[in-house]
Amino acid sequence: MRELRMRLEKAAANRDLLFFICTVFAASFGFTLYETSFSNFAVQRIHIRPDQYGLLESLREVPGFLTAFVMGLLVFLSEPRLAGVALAVGGLGIAALSRAHSFPQLVLFSVIWSFGLHLWFTVSPSLTLKLARERAEGRRMGQISAIGSVAVLSGIALVRLLSRFAPYEALFIASGSCLLVAALFSSFISNKLGTPDRPKMLFRRQYFLYYILVFLDGCRRQVFGTFAMFALVREFNTGLAQIANLRFLNTVAVIGAAPLAGLWIDRVGERRVLCFNYLVLSVLFLGYAFTPWVSVLYVLYFLDNVLFVCSMALTTYLKRIAPPEDVTPSLSMATTINHIAAVTVPLVGGYLWQAFGYRVPFLVGSGMVVLSLAAALQIKLPK
Repeated sequence: MRELRMRLEKAAANRDLLFFICTVFAASFGFTLYETSFSNFAVQRIHIRPDQYGLLESLREVPGFLTAFVMGLLVFLSEPRLAGVALAVGGLGIAALSRAHSFPQLVLFSVIWSFGLHLWFTVSPSLTLKLARERAEGRRMGQISAIGSVAVLSGIALVRLLSRFAPYEALFIASGSCLLVAALFSSFISNKLGTPDRPKMLFRRQYFLYYILVFLDGCRRQVFGTFAMFALVREFNTGLAQIANLRFLNTVAVIGAAPLAGLWIDRVGERRVLCFNYLVLSVLFLGYAFTPWVSVLYVLYFLDNVLFVCSMALTTYLKRIAPPEDVTPSLSMATTINHIAAVTVPLVGGYLWQAFGYRVPFLVGSGMVVLSLAAALQIKLPK
């Protein structure tokens, strides 16, 4: 009887893992259609200025700042059901971008999808950890990251194929539709995978270093994520096909790097991985600020995207120091803390760019990475 129960539990776990993989693939594929096209759409159709782009990014990140509060309001939903609601809202928001013809409309629809996708980006790591064995969290996160990267690769390939004749509006509708499909897949994940009676919101003193690392990582990510591709499009006239090619190469590398990074985290620990990551990134930011050759900027953009997989160490670090019931609410609180930076950095960076040139935001970003390195050196894991 016990053996039968164990087999049934294993079959249920495998079923949940399969539906979660389908959810991740559909969500990543759909969001890639949007993400690969958006910078060119904003510049070529809406004719957005750098200061407007910074304002857009800032307003678009407000839902991320509110993530912990929204998850508190939705505490009656298990994580799998919350993922479905989040993906549905994100899909509807992105599809609505197909009707945007002005800057205010761009902001409105971007804020709508942002509410959904920020909830998904918070719940997804929590579900990944719940589907991992003890002391193999890094490996599982690497595997899920690689699956997402395959989906991203497929999405980029489709954008590259359609870039010459498919309108941006069609890509946004396709993107939203894929996110709705992802929401459907998530509805098949068992509610038992959710954490019962999880706290609505959580801020604990013992996780303070984790919060600091998340905040600084948010500053760094916003500088590069907001302005790197925008600089390639606006300052170096990079077209949609070239952007798609660059993201394609990045994703191929990430597919191989993500599982290796997960194994590396499990083997050497979060402290060493994060310190290496921040040391290299500080140099990359300086390179992006001072390099006048677009081919070199492509390489730096490529390296930053590959190193992004090292950020998994922040999530596994939380798992090491927090009990299971604290993980999801701590991740949502971390998202809110992260987005204190996300709301302010694009706005300030956009005005710095407009006033002093595109190099200044990257110089500020380099300083943020150095602070992240100093914080990562303070990590001490429980034995």
